[in-house]
Amino acid sequence: MPMKKKDVAKLLKKPNVAIVAVTAPDGAPHAVPTWYEYVGGEIVFHTGAEAFKYKCLVRDPRVTFVVDTRKPPYKCVILKGRVTMEQKADTKRLLRMAIAYLGKKQGKAYAKTMGDGAVVIVRLKPERTISWDYGTESP
Repeated sequence: MPMKKKDVAKLLKKPNVAIVAVTAPDGAPHAVPTWYEYVGGEIVFHTGAEAFKYKCLVRDPRVTFVVDTRKPPYKCVILKGRVTMEQKADTKRLLRMAIAYLGKKQGKAYAKTMGDGAVVIVRLKPERTISWDYGTESP
């Protein structure tokens, strides 16, 4: 059963590890687990300028972004679209995300290891959303 828009937003606002799928230069799929934030209908995540994921996105900005609960009753949101990117420091978001995914103590420690916070900020405004919630299925 497809999820309602408010339920999609509720799932995306939780700190679930997402899978980002991009297209490699040879046309093969390349999928990477990633942390993200969902703000104002947009997915935001970071990558490094040396990361293979970034190199793929420069060549082809199309992505598929998957978030699922991984526990019954299973829920899943698949977002498709093109990303925009900019390279700059994003220390506040980096700290916020690290705390959301690791907790306060470990999150702060992790954020400190990221130095000045210079990252590639990747934004996805979804063009297509696919979802399901097996908890709403009829028996």
